[in-house]
Amino acid sequence: MTADLFTAAEPVPAKPSDRAVTEDLMARLKRHYIKPGAPLPGGVFVPEVGQNGSWGRGRRCDAIYVGFTGTSGRLLVGHEVKASRADWLTELAQPGKADTWADECHEWWLVTVPGVVHDGELPDGWGLMVPGRSKTRMQVVTPARRKPADHRPSWDAVRSVIARQDTLRQDAIREGIAAGTAKVYEAQEARVQDLVEQRLRARGDVESISAELDRIRRALGVTRVLPSEERAFRDSECTEADLADVAALLRHHGTLAEAAWGLVSRYGEHPFMQLRRAVDAVDRARQAVINSIREGSAHGS
Repeated sequence: MTADLFTAAEPVPAKPSDRAVTEDLMARLKRHYIKPGAPLPGGVFVPEVGQNGSWGRGRRCDAIYVGFTGTSGRLLVGHEVKASRADWLTELAQPGKADTWADECHEWWLVTVPGVVHDGELPDGWGLMVPGRSKTRMQVVTPARRKPADHRPSWDAVRSVIARQDTLRQDAIREGIAAGTAKVYEAQEARVQDLVEQRLRARGDVESISAELDRIRRALGVTRVLPSEERAFRDSECTEADLADVAALLRHHGTLAEAAWGLVSRYGEHPFMQLRRAVDAVDRARQAVINSIREGSAHGS
């Protein structure tokens, strides 16, 4: 007994709303007549058709199918869609409510779910459709009575169907334009975002290169690097040619110390340097003679 009290109850599935049931019924009904993707379906399915003009006292038909081919019977078929028992009882409480459209159509159908219509409630001549096992076809519970071949819907009814179809066409065009515009905006947003990311990456590269150049200038002890064709007049300046010479020396000698030794050795063999060493030798010899004379004089005295 205690175990039963604490046993978790099975969750009860939420009952779909009338709106959800209606949307499902309308989708199934459209597939019943129109094969998805068919280039020439042989007819049109027009939902929620109101009256164009002043006729019909504002009555609306939930769905109209207009057949164009011999296979479809070239019929005007009307449908009343009811999502629940309560919805159907409200319809039954208003006798004649559907007559405006039912009288115009070659066939008139009630479209609902199983269990909504009880025995004896379906008006005379109405057909009854409910969802079947197939997702593409409705199940016919009671066939609708078809009007004679010479039945001709009024121009008011035909015009109303055409007007509603034209409205749906305009809505589809607007939706298509809106969808196309949205795709263009999405593409532009993606392009702008890509450009921003490229600029940010480029900015990072520029900042990195700038920092590297600052380090090079500090290491060289210069503030400006001039083009090769210009001449540096300040100690804080050098030219591109100067940097090229330094780079060439480093490539040739391997290290800065080796490059400096190479320069000293090379300039050490210059004629000017040889002359300088000779003059220095003469100066040293002259100084030695002078020192010797001074010492002799000192001893003679």
